[in-house]
Amino acid sequence: MSKQHESAVVSYSSSDSLNARNEIFDLLRSYPATEEETERSLGLFLRGSLLARILAVRDLYARIVDLPGVIMDIGTWRGQTAVLCENFRAIYEPLHLNRRIVCFDTFEGYQGFSDKDKATELHQDGTYGVGGESYSAYLAKLLELHEKSNAMGHNFGKHTVVKGDCRETIPQYFKDNRNEFVSLAFFDVNSYEPSLKAFEDVWPRMVPGGIAAFWQLTRRTIPAEAMVYSDNILSKVPHTLRRCETYPGLCYLVKPAS
Repeated sequence: MSKQHESAVVSYSSSDSLNARNEIFDLLRSYPATEEETERSLGLFLRGSLLARILAVRDLYARIVDLPGVIMDIGTWRGQTAVLCENFRAIYEPLHLNRRIVCFDTFEGYQGFSDKDKATELHQDGTYGVGGESYSAYLAKLLELHEKSNAMGHNFGKHTVVKGDCRETIPQYFKDNRNEFVSLAFFDVNSYEPSLKAFEDVWPRMVPGGIAAFWQLTRRTIPAEAMVYSDNILSKVPHTLRRCETYPGLCYLVKPAS
């Protein structure tokens, strides 16, 4: 079973581009500055591909600023999208203390691959694990620290990290939090049945104008989201479908007002 992220073994870049990327990594590791200066200088080492992803998350966040509801990151993996959303919350709506962010993941790797899925060495049950319970606690602490370092940081606790199979944890979350509804949900589960179940659980709790975003909707190598969309959403669920301008792989559904 592969323990690697696909970015370490799959690339569409030339050898020159890969060499340049490795040199950037080397310069980051040897950057001659204090920790404070290094933190303020991360833009020196932020490559365009990651910046495009950050801008895409920002664009979706900006679309729901005037909507109430929690943000869900389903298949959060290492939690980068959730951390970005916390910081966008602090930038765009620092006084919105009810904008909660909820992360769902097994933290032990993918689950739910079946005959419907094209399992590969990189994408199958158990790949993309990050340490289980220990990483769940690490992410929860990291989110808390980001929140405390932002405006109104003394009023913290707006994040929840939920470990487990989302087919079980999302229904339980709504059972435990009957008041919650959703403004924005990111889906990155990448197996058919869990992707479908997660969408079916979240969509009824999503507000009009809310956004359901799929990271892999148009990728051939990870077809689960596309199959779920074609089989169960395209002609059956009223919505508008768009793709992000800076990161075409991130596509999103907008729930209509009626």
